[in-house]
Amino acid sequence: MAIRSPRYAFNAVNLAGAPQDQGVFTLWDGEELIYVGRATGRATIKACLADHFAGDHGPCTRQATHYGWEITHFAAWREAELLGEFAAVQRRLPRCQKT
Repeated sequence: MAIRSPRYAFNAVNLAGAPQDQGVFTLWDGEELIYVGRATGRATIKACLADHFAGDHGPCTRQATHYGWEITHFAAWREAELLGEFAAVQRRLPRCQKT
């Protein structure tokens, strides 16, 4: 099942409203899902998104146009589920996903 979140423009104003909770997040370039990530431990969705926005994970995710998120205490499991669903349809991982 796809992430249960609207898409928000990937900009500083919208990132300010991202949750300070654990969970999963998606990054989009237009209509293309380019990355699925998770916030676990002491990390928050907001902090992880801010790192991607700052380019800390490279230029691929920095070019995202939109993001979505889902709060969950089972972030690693949910991330794997989302990536598995994507790979089943696309026969590959999102283009910015590091293996």
